[in-house]
Amino acid sequence: MSTRFAMCESIADLYVRNCRWKGQRQFFVDDQGGSIGGAQALDQSLRFASALRDASLAPGDVVAFLCLGSVSHMVAWFGTFTGGYVAANLHTRNNSVAQIAEALQWLGAKFVVHDAEFTSAVAAAVHESGLPMQTLALDDGTSWKALLDAATPLDYGRERPDPGAVAAVILSSGSTGKPKGVMHSQATLLACALAGQALLEGIHRHDTILIPMNPSFAGWVMFILPAVAGRARLVLVRRFEAASVVDLSERERVTILNMVPTMWRMVFDVMTPERDFTCVRLTCVGGELPTADDISRITARFCPRVTTIYMAGESGNACAVTVTAEDMADGSKVGSTGLPTIGADMRIVDLDGSIDDMLPPGQRGEVVVTGSTVALGYWREPALTAKKFVDGWWRSGDMGHLDEDGYLWMSGRADNVINTGGIKVHAEEIEAAIMSLEGVSSCVVVGCKDAKFGQRVEAYIVATRPDVTADSVRAHLKDVRQLSAYKVPKAFHFLTTMPTGLTGKVDRRALQRRSESQ
Repeated sequence: MSTRFAMCESIADLYVRNCRWKGQRQFFVDDQGGSIGGAQALDQSLRFASALRDASLAPGDVVAFLCLGSVSHMVAWFGTFTGGYVAANLHTRNNSVAQIAEALQWLGAKFVVHDAEFTSAVAAAVHESGLPMQTLALDDGTSWKALLDAATPLDYGRERPDPGAVAAVILSSGSTGKPKGVMHSQATLLACALAGQALLEGIHRHDTILIPMNPSFAGWVMFILPAVAGRARLVLVRRFEAASVVDLSERERVTILNMVPTMWRMVFDVMTPERDFTCVRLTCVGGELPTADDISRITARFCPRVTTIYMAGESGNACAVTVTAEDMADGSKVGSTGLPTIGADMRIVDLDGSIDDMLPPGQRGEVVVTGSTVALGYWREPALTAKKFVDGWWRSGDMGHLDEDGYLWMSGRADNVINTGGIKVHAEEIEAAIMSLEGVSSCVVVGCKDAKFGQRVEAYIVATRPDVTADSVRAHLKDVRQLSAYKVPKAFHFLTTMPTGLTGKVDRRALQRRSESQ
């Protein structure tokens, strides 16, 4: 077997090279007791790539994964890249037979890798799809081992994939309909891996990073890649449970912790004073904007160095906008999204104009970004690709403005604007006002269909104190925050927890449907 090559031009090249340098040292571990070193991981990945070739797959064919976080999934996922195939992690929460079958048909998958708990659903979905494809259960105790034992490792040095070839389809959360498939090439995934070094402040071989997200999340991909690039030790979580994550982080002496704000808040609820997190050198927050209270609790309990990261599967790590610990020390920048990372560019443009219709500082518009990790487009959606990916820029659909120093200040999604009585209201503005009331731990504001006003404003609240009531919130908004009457919600709904979507973010559409059905 030859693994010699001169240039590192693809994510597969990087994986092969770094597994060799990792050697026998532990590379991937999981919360089910799985563990593997670099050399063994490479051997298994190359065997899996060869087994796919033996199953009549050709480079460019899609391998679908219906898996939770595990060592075996990591090895198979990277093995897909080494063989030049296309990896697509399916959402494990959308695991009905009809949903799986639809996803497999849409992808045109030739092979399905799945956890044993999804065996019956996958078998039924493959039958319903009508497509000829093979399946493999990773953790049933026999199938994975038998497949590897029967395969000869791929001769990677002779069969390297094309850097420009599609390597992964990353599914969006699909909270507003059918998920979109974000296409990345071998080269853009390599760029994501390398650019991630800046975001994670030089992640290296002495680091241990916890990956608490499910593999179907874009965030999972964007943190896995720089960790492999830095030859860090990766700790994988099968399902996020706050208490288990706290135990695992302490036991494995994690040095980098990254979670979305909802996850962080769940961790705060189970924290106890005796926990030892002195090994943590960096904490990361992404997925949505954290509150000032989130940041203060993270820095006080885990680590003084915290970075918030704004990025998406479409834009990747090299287009990220970040706030560093130093930025947060400047009180005037608290609450901002930050500045572009190394090599990235960003601008604010007219939502209804072109990417050249740039707006001046202080004026609200659509955030567009560019860099070396912009995706190739959307799987089988050429019209949407042409609309959102323009001359190397990606139109995010997020709204914000730049201050005089170039810092980005987010102000919500274009689709979170509520039109009530002909007046446009930004849900995030009202949410921030409600969150400023002590005793409110979470809040979502939605616009619901209304015969008189077109849309009416309603708020969903999770409170930690019994004196937080509809009357007290209404008074706070009117008397303390001095919101205009049309911005004050017409109804307040109190919940014990917020519904979340596939990525762990609050599911606004579910709350909107709930209000409109009442």
